[in-house]
Amino acid sequence: LRKFKTLPLSKNDLLPNWERSRLISALGAASCFNQFAIMVVQITLNNTLTHYGADSIYGSEIPLACSGIITKVNMIYFSIIIGLSQGLQPIVSFNYGAKKYGRVIEAYRLTLLIGTVVSIIAFACFQLFPRQIIGFFGEGSEAYYQFAEEYFRIYLFFTFLDCIQPISSNFFTSIGKATKGIILSLTRQIIFLLPLIVILPLFYGINGVMYAGMTADFAAAVLAAYLGWREVQLMRSWMKTDK
Repeated sequence: LRKFKTLPLSKNDLLPNWERSRLISALGAASCFNQFAIMVVQITLNNTLTHYGADSIYGSEIPLACSGIITKVNMIYFSIIIGLSQGLQPIVSFNYGAKKYGRVIEAYRLTLLIGTVVSIIAFACFQLFPRQIIGFFGEGSEAYYQFAEEYFRIYLFFTFLDCIQPISSNFFTSIGKATKGIILSLTRQIIFLLPLIVILPLFYGINGVMYAGMTADFAAAVLAAYLGWREVQLMRSWMKTDK
């Protein structure tokens, strides 16, 4: 470090800077809250499926088993989307700081395009081959397969839109707008899904859990698309001003 000539270091540089720490924490809060939200929702979802499953033809064990498998399958798809959104961050951050807004918009657009293609493929698999996918994890009764098929097709119906929320959340974090990033990271899991998991089963029983997932996906995607579109329009106005 002492021989690092391009950026001389002093003792003061090694001391904690609380203002910078606050900014770093704000930018990392979106990802942190998202992971916390997933945990809270999963606990609530498991308890809800067990409770209302006991009153259904499936019993308490089939919904819980299917949910665990389907959540893991969905995470394989979602890991690709998370990878795309994280790969977007350094590109957007650098170009936004350099005021190259055209590159920022193009990177955001291209990431959404690739994410949509991946999401459509996942949607097709979930809708067309739910029985085959669940079959990879072992055999079960006809009721087991029936619930798994319904869960795939209803709960994950808006999979083709699911890329918009995480990509947009990381997009806002990348340009330093941490508040919007945090809000978007919480929309699907906490703001929409958690209340719906509690409320809808009161009226629709265990099917209400499935409707909760698709409703939350759609609402989160619409909000993310709207905020992303507004931000793009703002950057385009800056580009016109610079000209």
